[in-house]
This record gives sequence, C-alpha cells and structure tokens, in this order.
Amino acid sequence: MMQKYLLFLVLLAAPLAARAQVDTVRASTLPGPQRAEKAYNSGLASFGQQRYPAALASFDQAIAARPDFAAAYTNRAATRFELKDYPAALADYDQALKLEPGSYTSYFGRARAHEAQKQLAEAETDYSEALKAKPDYALAWYNRGVLRFEKEDFQAALADFNGAIQADSKLAYAYHDRASTQQKLGNYAAAVLDYTQALTIQPDLLAALLNRAAAARRAGLLPQALKDYDTYLAQKPDNPLAWTNRGSARFESQDYKGAIADFSQALQLNPSYAFAWNNRAAAQLKLEKYADAAADASQAIKLKPDYAEAYLNRGHAREMLRQADEACQDWRKAAALGLRVGNSYAAAAGCTGEEE
Repeated sequence: MMQKYLLFLVLLAAPLAARAQVDTVRASTLPGPQRAEKAYNSGLASFGQQRYPAALASFDQAIAARPDFAAAYTNRAATRFELKDYPAALADYDQALKLEPGSYTSYFGRARAHEAQKQLAEAETDYSEALKAKPDYALAWYNRGVLRFEKEDFQAALADFNGAIQADSKLAYAYHDRASTQQKLGNYAAAVLDYTQALTIQPDLLAALLNRAAAARRAGLLPQALKDYDTYLAQKPDNPLAWTNRGSARFESQDYKGAIADFSQALQLNPSYAFAWNNRAAAQLKLEKYADAAADASQAIKLKPDYAEAYLNRGHAREMLRQADEACQDWRKAAALGLRVGNSYAAAAGCTGEEE
C-alpha cells in the first residue's frame, strides 16, 4: 500500500486587533470581538509551537467571546485533529462551514478528519468540494488522488495527480505518486520519468529512488535499476526489501552469485522473509546447487505453506537430486495452488497420478 506522504494543516490568519491606547488594559475589559481576536491569535501562536492543549483553550475563549468566528472553529478543528479527537474536529468543521459555506480550507480539513476515521467516501466528497471552491488547490487534488489510488481506481488517481502537478509543479509527492500510478497501469517508462522528476525536486526522497529502480527493472532498464538500488542501499542498508529487489535485478542480469549474496543479506535482516528464501532457491538452481535450492524452497514453504512458486522450485531441485516422487508431489502441489505449469513439468517427467 501506498503510504500518504503529505499532511496539510490550514491556519487562517485573522487581522490583529488594534492596539489599545493603554497597554495595561485587562483582557476582560476589551470588547467581545477584540477579546476573540486576542485569544485567537494566542491560539495560532500556541499551535505553531505545537502546544495543542494551550491552543485549544485559546480557541475555546475566542469562540466563547465571538460565537460566529468561523476561523476560530476551523483552527480549533485543526487543533482537535492534532489531538486525535476526530469527532470533535468534524463537529467544528461542520460549524465553520455553516458560518462560511464553500470554505475550501474547512472542506479540506473535514476531509482529513473523515479520512482519519476511515470514512473514505465522505473524505473523497469533501476533497471534491474543496476543489469546486478552489480548483487550483494542489493538496486537495493530491489527497483525493491518494484515496483513489488506494481503492485501485488508477485512472481517476492519475487524473488527480495530474491536477496536483498542474496546480503546483514543485510538488514532489505528486510526481512520486503519479509514477506509482503509472506503474499500476503498466506505463513503466512514464513512471521512471516521474520518479526522476520527484528526485530532481527532492533529492532525499528515498522512496522515489527505490521505486524508480523497480520501474526501471520492469521497463527493461536493468543497468539503471542496479545503479538506483546501489545508491539506495548505500544510504539505507537496513531494508530487506531493497536487498531482495536488487537480488532480483541481479538474477535478471544473470549475476546469480550476486543475487544469492543479496538474498542472503535480506534474510539476515528478516529471516521470516519467504520471498527471499524462494528467490535464493531459484538462484541456487541456476548455479546447480540443488541441495541448497531444495533447502531454501523448503524454508519458504514452511513460512508460507501456500507458496506455489516455492513448490515449483523445490520440485525442480528434487528432480535433479533424483527424488522423483517428491518432485512430482511438489509440481502437483504448485498446480493445485494455481501455478498450472506444475502439471506440465509433472507430465514431462512422467509423473503418475491424476492432475489436481
């Protein structure tokens, strides 16, 4: 799953109250609107310092002094969001929208509160309302695109990321997620270009580097993929997925020893990584290390009993170890798990028995 990269919070600046003629005037003697603005500005300051309980208290005071203060409701909602009080945040955004219908900031904030509560349809609707009010609101395009990506509506997600980039051509995360969408649609060359643009804008966006390597592999650009994996692993050597993916790229480049080294490193970091065990088994097969291949495939199956590819690889290894019956059983099991080519291997080897 794609994880969301940006969170956005809107704070509406209100005009400062005119300075009182007597600097020592008590707040309680100020007119209501001035008391509200004083408390509101104090809330903004506390929020900016991430002192959320203090900000909440100040916004409470602002609203008590001026019940129709829409910006105070919006920012109290944002504060409650940070405090993870999502129902209260929604109530405040509702009130802000009653006072200021069509406020894109309140729609955007309410969408985030809905999203935090897994109310995804409501969140998508509110992002859409925010865009009706402000069509060039890049972050609303982006957030709605992420929602649509996560529900696998990739064409709609692509359109939204296009909208985000049109509104803000420097939004690195929009390029990154558009690239990921292009990958889902099979447009690997386009994905490589978008990941590259994301890295141009934000060179430290390591996720883009790792994902560009994957897209380059799928586009048949193995040298570029390997270079990206090298660069990524030099900065983040504790990621077993990256070692496994570079191992796969090395396997595809017929560097089987290098692939085994990478899969082994992945397994040092995560011994329960069934995919790495099976991939190492495949590389062992290429080097004719059949006993090692069978052992690795067996470990993959132990971790993931429905792993069809591991049964297939173990079948190959067992055939070469002259364990014909066991090989036939593995190929049939692979076929039963959905990898129908297992039946073809079983038939070619003269396995007896009915296909499963």
